[in-house]
Amino acid sequence: MSSVAFAQTQKPALLIAHVMPTTGRFALHAEADRRGVEMAIEDFGGKILGRDLVLLTRNATTDPAKAAEIAESLITQNRIAFMVGAIDSGVAAAMSAVCQRYGVIFINTNSSAPSEAVENAHRTKFVFDANGANFNKALLKYALDRHPRKRAILLTEDNVWGHSNAAASRGYIERYGGSVVEEIVVPVSLPDPAGLAARIASMDIDVVAVNLSGNNQIRLFSQIDPALFERQSWVVGEVDWEELYPAPGTPRPLFGTTWAWNLDTPGTAEFVARYRQRYGNTVLDYPGDVTHAAYLAMRALLQAIEAAGTTQNHAVIRTLETMRWSAHERMQHDDAWMDPVSHHLQQSVYTATWRHDPVNPAAGIEILGHLSPEEVRYEREDHTRLESFDETPLYTP
Repeated sequence: MSSVAFAQTQKPALLIAHVMPTTGRFALHAEADRRGVEMAIEDFGGKILGRDLVLLTRNATTDPAKAAEIAESLITQNRIAFMVGAIDSGVAAAMSAVCQRYGVIFINTNSSAPSEAVENAHRTKFVFDANGANFNKALLKYALDRHPRKRAILLTEDNVWGHSNAAASRGYIERYGGSVVEEIVVPVSLPDPAGLAARIASMDIDVVAVNLSGNNQIRLFSQIDPALFERQSWVVGEVDWEELYPAPGTPRPLFGTTWAWNLDTPGTAEFVARYRQRYGNTVLDYPGDVTHAAYLAMRALLQAIEAAGTTQNHAVIRTLETMRWSAHERMQHDDAWMDPVSHHLQQSVYTATWRHDPVNPAAGIEILGHLSPEEVRYEREDHTRLESFDETPLYTP
């Protein structure tokens, strides 16, 4: 066969855009997310339906307007097949709106604002991380039950993620008989973490519902005397491994996560060993929940394409909407499924604490228990409205 004939029969590659804030306070999260996506692509031999998978990485920063511009360019100029990533929920909302306009499937691997599966949901978007409502539904009840007065404050990061999680937290505090006596909204730059810590320590309150993300958690908790946690119950809706790893000496009294490298679940040890063989001599030498979520999100997309037998967006969307995964596949305690109403993955969540182990910092995370998807489901997702298929353009990369 001539080279010309071979070129004519070669199927074009599928471009997967991995768009993340690769610089700034989420840079470590972005690296962890990319590793998970890469591992999933390797599972499929770098191909799907006989077509090569090519990963394009772009830096979205944390500016939603810039993220929207990047998404537009990737679709119209690069003719990407699919988009994955986000981390920052404001970025996710902006990029997914652009993707919906063109019909491009967007896999939100790791951003955890409840709004991603409610008011900012789209037919073309699928959300694979648990959100702050899932975590706080369980954590806040546990914390409030320890205090008869049930006086709480909200500590809210001034962005989409912070406000969305705070709104869900307020609802659960009131449901569990508590009262929100104050909400402290802090700039994303967190200019005075020591002053903020001192202010909260002086307050006559029982529970602190913390909705700070990225390295803002590290900066705040490094200023807190752990003895304070004997008087006040601090609840952090979600803490990623990428927020624990860089600061092993800063405590986290009670938080939620979707997975940890030391979970005693089928498949976890093998996944950790595979990760460490490739990345064990790098920063983040153990995998965390961000890598786990990105890996399984990318696998889900490729499984759906394979099952649909096509890259046409409507067919892949319909397949994803009906997919379920066993606890073994998820390396968790319960089966998981994609909610067809909200396009949000319903999965196990775990309560955890973080205690510094100077001998082995990686072992500082301790899993206290787990809750089923049914126990932590966010009720507002029952009312999510997705665009119809008629309102969603056909797109076949």
